[in-house]
Amino acid sequence: MSAVGTTLYGFSLRGILLRGRTAGFAVLPLVVAAVTFAVIAITSVPSRYGVQNTFTGNLLTGLVVPIVALVLAIGAFGDERDARTLPLLRAIARPRWHTLLARFAAAWTATVVVCLPAVIACAVLGLSVNQPAGRVVGGVVLATVLTSAAYCAVFVLMSLLTRRGLLAGLAYVVLWETFLAGLAPALRGLSIGSYGRRVASLAIPGDVPLGTVASTGVGASALVLVGITLVAVVLSAVRLQRMDV
Repeated sequence: MSAVGTTLYGFSLRGILLRGRTAGFAVLPLVVAAVTFAVIAITSVPSRYGVQNTFTGNLLTGLVVPIVALVLAIGAFGDERDARTLPLLRAIARPRWHTLLARFAAAWTATVVVCLPAVIACAVLGLSVNQPAGRVVGGVVLATVLTSAAYCAVFVLMSLLTRRGLLAGLAYVVLWETFLAGLAPALRGLSIGSYGRRVASLAIPGDVPLGTVASTGVGASALVLVGITLVAVVLSAVRLQRMDV
């Protein structure tokens, strides 16, 4: 990354992390982490198997990551559209896709950072049931990183396509991811969370159901998440280039 790109990334990251809404939604991972550690303290090892499934597969991957990614990624360009400051892009003597990559990378980094308390707690929960450390840490971290990247890329695209990106993203998370994909297995192939939960299954002991899970394997699910990220970022770059700012 060039010096200008690094500066733009750092500026974007600080802007996202220092927003008031970021601090507000950072409470969600902290609450999940606190509850997770409380469960570890008051339950026996056998009782934690199902709990680990719920916390890692459903709470972390299915709730915390998409909600945090939605709020942070939509703000990458949505706030500027609302404040009518997108024309400032003309003043930057760089291709617009450089700005897009910096904003996406900042939103992705911020999402992982904000979700970190819940990630650590879920990893500790997995280790507390005597699972292999490599599988537990690798599964939780990989699922968080890849799922947050896919969500951020899609939500950045939504912010460029519509002024109602937050509502559109919320409808996707609540209606599609949580409701429709759970009812119709055929729709799971269009659910980011289903692939994330498949990757997270690395950290789950035995063959424990994770809820809405993609039918593909762990490796294929990881590749799908990478593919979704790349396609959404490319479409966002094209959209930003063609926008009349």
